[in-house]
Amino acid sequence: MTHKISLIAALIAGMACGLSFAGPVQAGTCQPVKAKGVGKTIAIATTYAQADLKQTAKALKGSVTQASTNCGAVPDGYRCKISAVVCPK
Repeated sequence: MTHKISLIAALIAGMACGLSFAGPVQAGTCQPVKAKGVGKTIAIATTYAQADLKQTAKALKGSVTQASTNCGAVPDGYRCKISAVVCPK
């Protein structure tokens, strides 16, 4: 019984992992994406978030068309989140 539950859990986890990876942006479609960065200053956190956004857009083979940044204080410094739209190049 425990073996069957473990096998089912592994199959569900594998399917979720496979579905979680975003594919390349298709022609004529845009995708909303999010990026985040954490740093001791707002400038550093923003820089990390922008780098994360750049990597995400590159992985999707698209370019960023719209973006908004939201930064806030956390115990270790600052956290910035960027919400953006990536469209095909």
